[in-house]
Amino acid sequence: MAAMIVLLSLAALVWAVLHRKLKSIWVNGPMIMVVIGAVTGLFIGDGSVEFFDSHLALNLAEIALALLLFVDAVDVRGSIRAQFGPVPLRLLFIALPLSVAMVVALGLSLPLGLSTAAVLAIACISVPADFSPELSIVRDKRIPNQVRRWLSVESGYNDGLVAPLLLGALALASSTTTPGTDAVAALLSAAPAGLLAIIVGSIVGTAVGKPFGVVLRAGWADQQSIRIGIAALPMATFGLALLVGANGFVAAFVCGIAFRFARGKGWKEEPELSFVEDLTSTVNLFLWLAFGVAAVTLVSATYTWWPTLLLAFFALTVGRFIPVWVSLLGTRLRPRDRLFIATMGPRGAASIVFGLIAFNALPLDQGYPVLAAACLVVLGSIIVHGAGGTLLISRFYGNTDNRLRRRP
Repeated sequence: MAAMIVLLSLAALVWAVLHRKLKSIWVNGPMIMVVIGAVTGLFIGDGSVEFFDSHLALNLAEIALALLLFVDAVDVRGSIRAQFGPVPLRLLFIALPLSVAMVVALGLSLPLGLSTAAVLAIACISVPADFSPELSIVRDKRIPNQVRRWLSVESGYNDGLVAPLLLGALALASSTTTPGTDAVAALLSAAPAGLLAIIVGSIVGTAVGKPFGVVLRAGWADQQSIRIGIAALPMATFGLALLVGANGFVAAFVCGIAFRFARGKGWKEEPELSFVEDLTSTVNLFLWLAFGVAAVTLVSATYTWWPTLLLAFFALTVGRFIPVWVSLLGTRLRPRDRLFIATMGPRGAASIVFGLIAFNALPLDQGYPVLAAACLVVLGSIIVHGAGGTLLISRFYGNTDNRLRRRP
């Protein structure tokens, strides 16, 4: 454990002092942490299995996802009307379900040896787009503002929409009965907790957002105390939701949406949100370290790899491209914008956390293939979308690199 702490701290320090230099050669924090995690995994071997299959790992993953969902919701810019225009609605409510259905259909046809609910869990892990591996892709000014906003809205909301379905699938994975009804049963079992979570998140986010603005203007609080309060908000919402039997992830996500609108326009956005964003970025680095350890552990395991590899490749390519392309038919998007959106769907922290949660909830004979699928999806996304994203931007929108330099 001490060696792990030293390696993690040294990796974070190297990334902190050399961030811009490393970024100029396309090396980012997640890449560094994956390598450190892989090296660590070679030495601890099977010990990582006990860690990942533990209550500590599960609790850390749950808190991490609650923070990520909250920040995703808060970070989406624009009015409600701008966020839920025709393109984002099509991406979230046509492309996303179609992607899940296509991945499930292929997964059931492959010799994975998994229940339908476990295959549905793999689909939920595989389809949410997440730009946490390289945020500069959606902050590159060469990309039209509208396209960047649509991608941000999609990545901000899709994991919150998928989370209840994933938890419903995990609840049914150990008691599979009729394969054809598992997906419907998973959705039905998740629906009540999801609806209650919407209520909890809306109430908490609104109730906290308005008073925070009032006490800050009245001088009862300063920016530092408000920053700490905002960081505690998603965790408090997550815990409260669990106490009343609601879905904690959905509650944290909805809380972020309600909080963003309730706080009003008088906030100096960057100072108040900087701490929770930095905290989430740090948690994100920890997740990439865990991903590196898990990847090595899974490579050393023995079972049939090609079905999982094929399913991961399908989810990153055809399973993304066709649903998005179909969902955007009939819109006024230029062909190159439609092609770019359909191609760009990186997977990152949300898929890692979903994979860890699934691994802890499933028996090992089901959990290993599910976590393997999560690792292959994320690793494939780093390769496909990491270098591919830069090439596509240059191909479609020019070679002038004029990026937004907001938070790393």
